Amino acid sequence: MLDFMYKTSTFQITWGKMTTPIYRILDNVEYINDFFEKGEIYISCFSNFRKYEDEMQGDKTEGEHMVGGFNDKGDGNFIFYEGGVNASIMSTTTNLTNEVIKDFKGKGAIKINNPALFGMEIARKLPYVLGGLEGDCIYGDSRASILKTEIEDNLRFQSIDFKNASEIQEVVSELTKNYELFMKLNKYKHQNEYRLVWFSEQKVNEGIVIISPEARHYCEKIIF
Repeated sequence: MLDFMYKTSTFQITWGKMTTPIYRILDNVEYINDFFEKGEIYISCFSNFRKYEDEMQGDKTEGEHMVGGFNDKGDGNFIFYEGGVNASIMSTTTNLTNEVIKDFKGKGAIKINNPALFGMEIARKLPYVLGGLEGDCIYGDSRASILKTEIEDNLRFQSIDFKNASEIQEVVSELTKNYELFMKLNKYKHQNEYRLVWFSEQKVNEGIVIISPEARHYCEKIIF
């Protein structure tokens, strides 16, 4: 019996990733039309999220996070900080249900068929952008990450010089990997939120309207 093995150079392999659409719900049909006619779209930030009075639309503790643990003597060290101060944020949903439409008083939505390529086009029009990140929100009972005592991450955390602000920032960033940007309380779980995040060289305190006609290529209009 003869076995034959094909050389990998004799044929080309292509590989891709199946993308799942996400939906940006808007409460005004005019905003949707502005995007599909001109490429005009509003990109928000955590500072804005905290201003909404309706708790289902906003969250006054957005981006806040506590991380820490206990050392081998049983003493606790914890750091409370605010994440996303240099980030622009877009909230979307992966599941367009009646409940989430009601939460956001939706009149329609921008269906984003390829979030990654859409996000890259938006990045080109935002000022001072360094990079971006996208992903599903993580739901839990609190905004705290308690590191287990004997786990390597906690040992790393306990070794911080807590008088050195730059070291604290570096280690916390290394351990959390931007986890705080996607943390939400369980009361929001039904919204199935998916976030697009753009990091800036500067602090982001306000939302911004940009014009990105190219981003429309990855989208479809939905009117409820």
